[in-house]
Amino acid sequence: MTNTEDKSWVWKKVGNYDRWTSAELGLYYERYHDLLDLVVVRSQVKAGDRVLDIGTGTGELARRFAQHRRCQVVGLDPSEAMIQGARRKADEGQWGEVSFEVESAPFLEIPYPDGAFDAVASTQAFHHLHERHKAAAVREMARVLRSPEAVEGRGGGRLAIGDPMFQNRGALEEALARWPDDLEEEYFAYLETLETFFGDAGLSYHAERVSRINWVVWGQRQ
Repeated sequence: MTNTEDKSWVWKKVGNYDRWTSAELGLYYERYHDLLDLVVVRSQVKAGDRVLDIGTGTGELARRFAQHRRCQVVGLDPSEAMIQGARRKADEGQWGEVSFEVESAPFLEIPYPDGAFDAVASTQAFHHLHERHKAAAVREMARVLRSPEAVEGRGGGRLAIGDPMFQNRGALEEALARWPDDLEEEYFAYLETLETFFGDAGLSYHAERVSRINWVVWGQRQ
Protein backbone atom coordinates (compact mmCIF):
# COMPACT_ATOMS: atom_id res chain seq x y z
CA MET A 1 0.00 0.00 0.00
CA THR A 2 1.43 3.38 -0.98
CA ASN A 3 0.36 6.80 0.24
CA THR A 4 -0.62 8.69 -2.90
CA GLU A 5 -2.19 11.66 -1.13
CA ASP A 6 -1.27 15.11 -2.42
CA LYS A 7 0.38 15.91 0.90
CA SER A 8 4.06 16.73 0.52
CA TRP A 9 6.60 15.32 2.95
CA VAL A 10 9.34 17.37 1.34
CA TRP A 11 10.71 20.40 3.19
CA LYS A 12 12.36 22.64 0.59
CA LYS A 13 14.56 24.42 3.14
CA VAL A 14 16.25 21.84 5.30
CA GLY A 15 18.31 24.52 7.04
CA ASN A 16 15.14 26.27 8.17
CA TYR A 17 13.83 23.00 9.62
CA ASP A 18 16.84 22.69 11.92
CA ARG A 19 16.53 26.35 12.89
CA TRP A 20 12.83 26.02 13.71
CA THR A 21 13.29 22.88 15.79
CA SER A 22 16.36 24.17 17.61
CA ALA A 23 14.50 27.33 18.61
CA GLU A 24 11.30 25.36 19.36
CA LEU A 25 9.31 27.84 17.28
CA GLY A 26 5.50 27.79 17.28
CA LEU A 27 2.98 25.24 18.45
CA TYR A 28 4.42 22.40 16.37
CA TYR A 29 7.89 22.61 17.91
CA GLU A 30 6.96 23.71 21.43
CA ARG A 31 9.12 21.66 23.85
CA TYR A 32 10.48 19.81 20.82
CA HIS A 33 13.60 18.58 22.60
CA ASP A 34 11.55 17.29 25.53
CA LEU A 35 9.41 15.44 22.98
CA LEU A 36 12.47 13.74 21.47
CA ASP A 37 13.87 12.85 24.88
CA LEU A 38 10.60 11.33 26.05
CA VAL A 39 10.32 9.20 22.90
CA VAL A 40 13.79 7.81 23.62
CA VAL A 41 12.93 7.13 27.27
CA ARG A 42 9.64 5.38 26.46
CA SER A 43 11.37 3.20 23.87
CA GLN A 44 13.37 1.61 26.74
CA VAL A 45 16.32 0.72 24.53
CA LYS A 46 19.71 -0.60 25.59
CA ALA A 47 23.14 -0.28 24.02
CA GLY A 48 23.32 -2.35 20.85
CA ASP A 49 19.56 -2.39 20.25
CA ARG A 50 18.34 -1.86 16.69
CA VAL A 51 16.08 1.18 16.30
CA LEU A 52 14.03 2.33 13.32
CA ASP A 53 13.31 6.08 13.09
CA ILE A 54 10.47 6.78 10.62
CA GLY A 55 10.23 10.25 9.13
CA THR A 56 13.71 10.92 10.44
CA GLY A 57 14.05 14.35 8.84
CA THR A 58 17.55 15.65 9.52
CA GLY A 59 18.14 12.94 12.09
CA GLU A 60 17.78 14.57 15.51
CA LEU A 61 15.89 11.63 17.02
CA ALA A 62 18.27 9.16 15.39
CA ARG A 63 21.20 11.08 16.89
CA ARG A 64 19.80 10.73 20.39
CA PHE A 65 19.40 6.97 20.01
CA ALA A 66 22.86 6.55 18.47
CA GLN A 67 24.87 8.93 20.66
CA HIS A 68 23.05 8.83 23.99
CA ARG A 69 21.97 5.17 24.03
CA ARG A 70 24.58 3.59 21.71
CA CYS A 71 21.95 1.96 19.54
CA GLN A 72 22.18 0.83 15.92
CA VAL A 73 19.81 3.20 14.14
CA VAL A 74 18.19 3.26 10.72
CA GLY A 75 16.42 6.47 9.70
CA LEU A 76 13.84 6.48 6.89
CA ASP A 77 12.41 9.54 5.14
CA PRO A 78 10.79 10.21 1.73
CA SER A 79 12.78 13.42 1.25
CA GLU A 80 16.17 13.10 -0.43
CA ALA A 81 17.08 16.57 0.88
CA MET A 82 16.31 15.57 4.45
CA ILE A 83 18.31 12.36 4.16
CA GLN A 84 21.28 14.20 2.69
CA GLY A 85 21.12 16.66 5.57
CA ALA A 86 20.97 13.83 8.12
CA ARG A 87 23.93 12.02 6.56
CA ARG A 88 26.00 15.18 6.54
CA LYS A 89 25.26 15.91 10.19
CA ALA A 90 25.96 12.31 11.20
CA ASP A 91 29.32 12.32 9.42
CA GLU A 92 30.35 15.67 10.86
CA GLY A 93 29.17 14.80 14.36
CA GLN A 94 30.41 11.20 14.36
CA TRP A 95 27.09 9.92 15.61
CA GLY A 96 28.06 6.25 15.65
CA GLU A 97 26.11 3.33 14.20
CA VAL A 98 23.46 5.19 12.22
CA SER A 99 22.39 5.02 8.58
CA PHE A 100 19.78 6.90 6.58
CA GLU A 101 17.69 5.69 3.65
CA VAL A 102 15.21 7.33 1.28
CA GLU A 103 11.90 5.45 1.40
CA SER A 104 8.81 6.73 -0.42
CA ALA A 105 6.27 5.24 2.01
CA PRO A 106 8.18 4.70 5.26
CA PHE A 107 5.12 4.16 7.47
CA LEU A 108 3.37 1.77 5.12
CA GLU A 109 6.12 -0.19 3.37
CA ILE A 110 8.96 -0.76 5.81
CA PRO A 111 11.71 -2.58 3.88
CA TYR A 112 12.68 -4.91 6.72
CA PRO A 113 11.53 -8.36 7.87
CA ASP A 114 9.28 -9.18 10.81
CA GLY A 115 10.86 -8.57 14.20
CA ALA A 116 13.88 -6.71 12.81
CA PHE A 117 13.94 -3.92 15.43
CA ASP A 118 13.93 -3.60 19.20
CA ALA A 119 12.18 -0.23 18.90
CA VAL A 120 10.40 1.81 16.26
CA ALA A 121 10.08 5.55 16.81
CA SER A 122 8.82 8.63 15.00
CA THR A 123 8.56 12.34 15.81
CA GLN A 124 6.81 15.17 13.99
CA ALA A 125 5.92 12.99 11.00
CA PHE A 126 2.77 10.97 11.71
CA HIS A 127 0.46 13.94 11.00
CA HIS A 128 1.66 13.94 7.37
CA LEU A 129 0.09 10.49 6.84
CA HIS A 130 -3.56 10.49 5.76
CA GLU A 131 -5.92 9.38 8.51
CA ARG A 132 -7.21 6.44 6.49
CA HIS A 133 -3.68 4.96 6.45
CA LYS A 134 -2.89 5.34 10.14
CA ALA A 135 -4.25 1.96 11.28
CA ALA A 136 -2.23 0.19 8.58
CA ALA A 137 0.84 2.19 9.58
CA VAL A 138 0.58 1.12 13.22
CA ARG A 139 0.24 -2.52 12.13
CA GLU A 140 3.26 -2.20 9.84
CA MET A 141 5.39 -0.66 12.58
CA ALA A 142 4.30 -3.37 15.02
CA ARG A 143 5.23 -6.03 12.45
CA VAL A 144 8.92 -5.14 12.52
CA LEU A 145 9.13 -5.01 16.32
CA ARG A 146 10.93 -7.70 18.30
CA SER A 147 8.58 -10.50 19.38
CA PRO A 148 8.01 -11.08 23.12
CA GLU A 149 9.86 -14.40 22.88
CA ALA A 150 12.94 -13.08 21.06
CA VAL A 151 14.94 -11.90 24.08
CA GLU A 152 14.38 -13.56 27.44
CA GLY A 153 13.34 -11.15 30.15
CA ARG A 154 12.74 -8.11 27.92
CA GLY A 155 9.37 -8.74 26.34
CA GLY A 156 8.34 -7.39 22.97
CA GLY A 157 9.77 -4.38 21.20
CA ARG A 158 8.32 -0.91 21.69
CA LEU A 159 6.71 1.65 19.41
CA ALA A 160 6.87 5.34 20.40
CA ILE A 161 5.34 8.21 18.42
CA GLY A 162 5.78 11.89 19.31
CA ASP A 163 3.51 14.18 17.32
CA PRO A 164 0.79 16.83 17.45
CA MET A 165 -2.33 14.90 18.50
CA PHE A 166 -5.79 15.57 19.86
CA GLN A 167 -8.21 13.59 21.99
CA ASN A 168 -10.86 13.62 19.26
CA ARG A 169 -12.24 15.73 16.41
CA GLY A 170 -13.93 18.11 18.83
CA ALA A 171 -10.65 18.85 20.60
CA LEU A 172 -8.98 19.53 17.24
CA GLU A 173 -11.71 21.96 16.20
CA GLU A 174 -11.34 23.82 19.49
CA ALA A 175 -7.59 24.10 18.92
CA LEU A 176 -8.04 25.33 15.34
CA ALA A 177 -10.39 28.04 16.60
CA ARG A 178 -8.06 29.01 19.46
CA TRP A 179 -4.86 29.22 17.38
CA PRO A 180 -5.99 30.05 13.82
CA ASP A 181 -2.66 31.66 12.91
CA ASP A 182 -0.47 28.88 14.30
CA LEU A 183 -2.28 25.64 13.53
CA GLU A 184 -3.19 24.24 10.11
CA GLU A 185 -5.64 21.48 9.27
CA GLU A 186 -3.51 18.36 8.82
CA TYR A 187 -3.94 14.62 9.31
CA PHE A 188 -3.65 14.76 13.08
CA ALA A 189 -4.16 11.52 14.98
CA TYR A 190 -6.88 11.24 17.61
CA LEU A 191 -5.79 9.64 20.88
CA GLU A 192 -9.00 7.71 21.36
CA THR A 193 -8.60 6.19 17.88
CA LEU A 194 -4.91 5.43 18.31
CA GLU A 195 -5.68 3.37 21.39
CA THR A 196 -7.83 1.13 19.21
CA PHE A 197 -5.17 0.96 16.49
CA PHE A 198 -2.50 -0.03 19.01
CA GLY A 199 -4.70 -2.73 20.50
CA ASP A 200 -5.59 -4.14 17.09
CA ALA A 201 -1.86 -4.31 16.25
CA GLY A 202 -1.09 -6.28 19.41
CA LEU A 203 0.44 -3.38 21.34
CA SER A 204 -0.20 -2.01 24.79
CA TYR A 205 -1.08 1.69 24.85
CA HIS A 206 0.04 4.69 26.89
CA ALA A 207 -0.12 8.44 26.21
CA GLU A 208 1.66 11.40 27.79
CA ARG A 209 1.21 15.08 27.02
CA VAL A 210 4.37 17.12 26.38
CA SER A 211 3.05 20.54 25.29
CA ARG A 212 -0.19 22.21 24.25
CA ILE A 213 -0.59 19.97 21.20
CA ASN A 214 2.33 17.50 21.30
CA TRP A 215 1.96 14.05 22.82
CA VAL A 216 3.97 10.87 23.04
CA VAL A 217 2.09 7.61 22.64
CA TRP A 218 3.87 4.33 23.13
CA GLY A 219 3.21 0.64 23.47
CA GLN A 220 4.94 -2.71 23.76
CA ARG A 221 4.38 -5.68 21.49
CA GLN A 222 2.38 -8.28 23.38
